[in-house]
Amino acid sequence: MKLNKTLTALAVSASFGLSAQAFAGGTVAGTDITNTVTLGYTVSSTAQTPVESASGFKVDQKVDMTFTSDTATASSVPGEVVTLAYTLTNTGNKATAYVLALTNNGNADHSPQAVTFYPTATDAANNTNALANNKVSALAVDASTTVYAKTTITNNANIGNGDTIEMLATATALDPSDTDGSNLLAQDIADDKNANLTTEYVIFAEAASVNNLKYTGAITAQTDRNIVTAEFTDPADATAVPKLAIKIINDVVCENGLTDASTNDYSQGGAEVGTCPDVAAANQAAYRPKAIPTSMAQFTYSAENTGAVTANAVVFSEQLPAEYAIDSLANATLAIDAANQTLTTVTDAPDAVNEVRYDDTTGTITIYVGDVAKDEVITITFTAIVE
Repeated sequence: MKLNKTLTALAVSASFGLSAQAFAGGTVAGTDITNTVTLGYTVSSTAQTPVESASGFKVDQKVDMTFTSDTATASSVPGEVVTLAYTLTNTGNKATAYVLALTNNGNADHSPQAVTFYPTATDAANNTNALANNKVSALAVDASTTVYAKTTITNNANIGNGDTIEMLATATALDPSDTDGSNLLAQDIADDKNANLTTEYVIFAEAASVNNLKYTGAITAQTDRNIVTAEFTDPADATAVPKLAIKIINDVVCENGLTDASTNDYSQGGAEVGTCPDVAAANQAAYRPKAIPTSMAQFTYSAENTGAVTANAVVFSEQLPAEYAIDSLANATLAIDAANQTLTTVTDAPDAVNEVRYDDTTGTITIYVGDVAKDEVITITFTAIVE
């Protein structure tokens, strides 16, 4: 006898199972999502045992974060110690550790110096509790932390008044096994998720930032500093450095008994200060001193502070080359904006305004000028005798 069964009703239902808390970054990485479908039916109006099927997969890690500078653009002087604040937020779907760095913008002249990261502004001020290995420990999903980079503004010779320094702070995701900030997190580019549904993979999803392309596992924030400093230039040419002018003002032909105490200037001929006493009478008015042994050179140095601020503790020094008598330095003068200053000779290193030292053992002259305000011009003269 042939049995004939008729399927009179068929119903399919599906359910989805997961156990995870909702976050802005989405379902937490590592969560197992299970899909269960049920096939229900009847035979001759009699319900039959439903058929169930289940399948699932593991949620992968989406590495995503934001990193912002909390420090507005401000003015700094080269060599100034500053503290820069940054806020890092984990917008991914798994707690992640990061390593921090503060670098230049690709131009080595902008490189910050002696960088240390701290967890609080107070720690930065007191140099306490620095972040070991510049590392932020595992930051929870949706959590934010503010870090403080204490650094010294570059004093590179190529950076001057009016320049803008660009510093780049970068946070890079670390592998969970990292212990010293060097083991960076790697993403699983080529792995086939559909062939390994229960494996948790890593993928980078952060946005592009400053000089970082997107999806690199790193994010960058930029902080700028406008350099304001004193800057000395040639009073006759603000684009040039100050010059040391040399003039031969006397020699032993002009003045036979020439010593470093002489203040006579015969460089313009007799018409300026009288005739050279020891030159033949016919040549006295026309003779110009020559750079011969035992001639006197006068040095003039002029510099203008064309920067934006006062230059403090300005010190001028010159060490004579070997061709000069090292004990012949004399006749120093200092003028600030054409106002002559009274110099006091000292025997140790000058450390007060308008002090001058002639070091006869090294052939060095040192003048402590002191503060030079914006737009002020200093003019220094002194003499020495050629051997």
